[in-house]
Formats: sequence, structure tokens, C-alpha cells
Amino acid sequence: MRLLVVLCAGLLWGCIPEHLQKYRSASATSVAEPVSAVAAPTGGEKRATIYALDKQTFRFLIREDEVWDSAVSVLLRNYNLNIVDRPTGIITTEWDSFYLKQAVYRNKVTVRIRRVAGAVEVTLLNNVERLRDASTAASGVGAVWLPAEDMAGETGRLVQNMALVLNQPPPLLPPGMVAGQASDTGAGTIATPAPLMDKASGTY
Repeated sequence: MRLLVVLCAGLLWGCIPEHLQKYRSASATSVAEPVSAVAAPTGGEKRATIYALDKQTFRFLIREDEVWDSAVSVLLRNYNLNIVDRPTGIITTEWDSFYLKQAVYRNKVTVRIRRVAGAVEVTLLNNVERLRDASTAASGVGAVWLPAEDMAGETGRLVQNMALVLNQPPPLLPPGMVAGQASDTGAGTIATPAPLMDKASGTY
């Protein structure tokens, strides 16, 4: 009798129209909501819940609203925000200048946060430019900005700070993207936990 009831219930769920599927209970659906942590490996340390798909795209095994709040909090530490659009998941910053290795740079960041199957995907674009003649930095007259690489490791710093704000294990990042100390794991690089890191800065 119990088996018959279970079979009937399964058939009923299968007949629910697609637009009503969101009302299914958590126990009746096979799609799990992203959680803030994953099972710990045998060594007793938690696995990374944040990892890179490439140098601009990162997968967060964390709820979307938490990822959004962490991105806003981290960016507000060092940037003036230009666009903060929660429905589209877009955050952009204004240009911000900094001094590094006897050169003047400026950068602006664009972030897109969206749900994917069982996780949250964060695309982080860091647009960096270098001032051709640093002597024009103060006046701005005749300043020419040229495209430059992310010499300060800003993308990696932002992702690591998001992990710290979220109270998550250090993110799994490609070699060369980790700010500060790191240990090689073979599959990538896991940063050593540290206080929130500020953006590269200096005077000119």
C-alpha cells in the first residue's frame, strides 16, 4: 500500500506544469540550492567553495544573495561604484588611479553575477591602463593612457577578499593570481588565509 502511495505521488509531481515547479518542496526536488560549504575532505580541512574557471570567471558554491553582498562590500573598500544593478547582476566602478613600480596606472572593474546550475558564476573584468608619461599625472594635461596588464593582481585580490567576507576557505585560483603567500596544490593554487587585502597604492 505504501509503495502504491509513493508511486502515485511521484506521478502527480511529474504532472505539475513547469511554471508551478518552483512551489515544490525541497524534499520533492532533485535540484539543490547552493550552500555555503561543501563536505570536508579526509584531511579535516574544508574544500574550496570558490574556484576559477579561467582568469576572469569564477564559480561560487554559495547562495547568490551572499555572493552579491560580498562583491559590493569588497568593491566599496577601494572603489567608487558607478552601476549597482541587482536584477541584472551587474556592478561597475569608476576609474581609480594608483602608483606601482614607478608607474601610474588606473583601472575600473566590471562584475557580473548570475545563477548557473547548482552554483553562482562571477565574471570579473579588470580594465587596466598605464599613464605613458607619469609627469602629467598631477595636471592631467596631455595625459595618454595605454592598455596594460593587471600587474597588481587585482582580480585575484578581489576574489580572495570575497572569500574572506563570506567566511569561506581560500579560493582555488590559477598560478600567478594569488595575492600574498600561497601553497601549490597541483590542481591550482590555494591562498593562505589573511586579513582583507587593500588595493595597491602609492603617491605620485
